[in-house]
Amino acid sequence: MARRTTAARRYADAAFQMGKAASRLDDWERDLTELRDAMRNRELRAVLQHPAIPYAAKERVLRAVAGEQIGREPLNLVLLMVRRGRPRAIDAMLDYFEVLLRRERGIALAEIRSALPLDDELRGALTAKLAELTGAKVEVNEHVDESLIGGVAVRIGDTLYDASVRSRLERLRARLTSV
Repeated sequence: MARRTTAARRYADAAFQMGKAASRLDDWERDLTELRDAMRNRELRAVLQHPAIPYAAKERVLRAVAGEQIGREPLNLVLLMVRRGRPRAIDAMLDYFEVLLRRERGIALAEIRSALPLDDELRGALTAKLAELTGAKVEVNEHVDESLIGGVAVRIGDTLYDASVRSRLERLRARLTSV
């Protein structure tokens, strides 16, 4: 797994540098998103990952699926990953490419877990506070996690802001049992 992640990062870094050098990051983003959408097809994924299918056949299939709307460089990058036996790392490469794009654009991705769905007012206030804390524009992914009991937990990169009732109860229990 670590090998797949390392490979994915190297390919994503290469794609990002190529797109940035050519001032075509938006094109790369669009093309890689379209490739990701195409690869959600189980049959295509099975063909690309099957070790008994020759590379030439995989290339023909992927080029036919991509058509003319996908740029040559992004398609060739994905084909290179397939040729080198790394088709399972493609999703991780696409994820890391998005991380690099957000960083370049000054956007922080906040993963918000809450006990109940957030209303628009609370979501806006929380997003504004997170933007103030990070100094970046904030993009939000919300998840309802009933195990939190109440409150919210927010992860931005490696930083966790935990204002959940569950974590407060766990801290209280730890203090009471340490006495």
